[in-house]
Amino acid sequence: MNAQQSLLNRSRWKLWEPALWLLAFAVPMLLPSHALIINEIAIVALFAISLDLILGYTGIVSLGHAAFFGIGGYAAALFAKLVMPDPLVGLVVGIAVATLLGAVCSFTIMRGSDLTRLMVTLGVGLILLELANKFSELTGGSDG
Repeated sequence: MNAQQSLLNRSRWKLWEPALWLLAFAVPMLLPSHALIINEIAIVALFAISLDLILGYTGIVSLGHAAFFGIGGYAAALFAKLVMPDPLVGLVVGIAVATLLGAVCSFTIMRGSDLTRLMVTLGVGLILLELANKFSELTGGSDG
């Protein structure tokens, strides 16, 4: 048996992994009194996973990574406040706005070298922070 056949025969999923995912989705229903903290943990875990993807797999250092995460959150919250308070539609809107901003910024970010990318992502993050503070009547400013 060669290495390629050995890799194809090995299962990528371990037996305990689906159980772990089912437990992660069941915990908010099993512990409804802790739903808020579980939600916060899930948000931070999602942020950490996305940062691992961009840094670990692509090698791109992003100091403004939180800006895209935050703009999606702001978009979802403002959509829920001003248009429709459905969380799933707000989630889709937040993802769409963050994706659109990321696509627009990627043309500038991906042109430069590593140091240029680092500085541009830092700049994008700082610009979005200042915009959130300037439009305090819409975003809530620093209390956001």
